[in-house]
Amino acid sequence: MRFINLFYIAVLVIGLALYFMLRPLTKTDLSFYGFAESNETEINYNYPVVVDRILVSPGQSVKAGELLMNLSRRKSKDQLEDQDFKIAELRAEEAIWRQKLENELEELEVNYTSKISEIDGKIGRQQKELEFKKSLTDNLTTINPEKSDYSPIEEEIRKLENEKTNLQYNKAQKILSIEQELKIGNNPYRAQIRKIVAEKEFEESQKVLYIEVTAPTDGLIGNISCKEEEHVPSYNTLLTFYEPHSGIIKGFVHEDLTLEVRLGDRFLISSLKDDQINYEGTVTGLGSRIIEIPSRLRKMPDVKTFGREVLIEITKENIFLQKEKVGISFLAPGN
Repeated sequence: MRFINLFYIAVLVIGLALYFMLRPLTKTDLSFYGFAESNETEINYNYPVVVDRILVSPGQSVKAGELLMNLSRRKSKDQLEDQDFKIAELRAEEAIWRQKLENELEELEVNYTSKISEIDGKIGRQQKELEFKKSLTDNLTTINPEKSDYSPIEEEIRKLENEKTNLQYNKAQKILSIEQELKIGNNPYRAQIRKIVAEKEFEESQKVLYIEVTAPTDGLIGNISCKEEEHVPSYNTLLTFYEPHSGIIKGFVHEDLTLEVRLGDRFLISSLKDDQINYEGTVTGLGSRIIEIPSRLRKMPDVKTFGREVLIEITKENIFLQKEKVGISFLAPGN
């Protein structure tokens, strides 16, 4: 008889368990687990540094502005020498550019001098011819010198003199243009040289830059990933820092109830160690996809379940530890 009673009791327990597992979930079933999110900050720099002094240790509580470590940033000798090489290279290119313009000046002088000399020769020949023709009529009484026609020769002389004047003007303009370019004009290298020289002078003055790392807010030191006198590459984490109590609770609502949770809904966040510790929170974020719920936050850890991530904001004046597991239950819908 006792065996039969135990059998019926077992069947009843299993039946009730199946009922609660298989029955449709409702808004009143909105209770799940979460944990206090970790507001961890990684401290690093976008350039290499040397760790001079470490003043804190992992787990230490610090105040906002408290000195955590001393660093120094040191310019490499190779970087400065590279700038010297670039300056020398640009100056060599500038010298070639300047020599090219000076060669153009010399070539221009030779070409225009040759053309002007050629015109001077033509003018001289025309003037001799004009003088010769005039000399033929000087002692003749039967020919009136005033009526003699010398205009073709004189016109040719005038044309040659105008051509010579134009050549001289063009020569002067081109020489002036090249000389101005050499002096203050479009030197394509001078601005680059000035820029690199200024950068070099600045970096020379900043060969060693001392840096003080301070706590951004009140909090705790996490991991320290470096040691004194170590050269730390760019972007490598020096240490982690986090606030002692998080104001964000991260939970996972079962996939069958994802539509029941809305932004602004209010939930009660409860300690699993002390049922007297409770805080009200508001949903501030919802995951964009269904993911596997971590085993730590499942109601039955060995049964794989899926759900949606829910972020709930509570007061930072709470006593939950970082990553502490908490209970989450529905209070009221948002406005």
